[in-house]
Amino acid sequence: MRAKYFKVVGLGAAVAAFASVCIVGIHAGPTKNTSSACLVTTNWIGCLVAGKEDTVDRIAPGPHPITVRQVEIGLRSDGVVVWRSTSEVR
Repeated sequence: MRAKYFKVVGLGAAVAAFASVCIVGIHAGPTKNTSSACLVTTNWIGCLVAGKEDTVDRIAPGPHPITVRQVEIGLRSDGVVVWRSTSEVR
């Protein structure tokens, strides 16, 4: 009888704890950022590399890597890969 009582009380306490966590999570909102500084930074790590068919090399057929210097690839601080056109010729 005691074991059944403790199971019911324990289950009730677990449900109550789970419900309170859910309610707090639903009512919690994101903090408002009042600073004007941009929080996302970008690390420009290199140029785009694409495959191009090489007509001169007949030993290894298929596309070969070629650097496209007009496009730069970057990684933002939030994990998103971005690209931009380069205005300068390297």
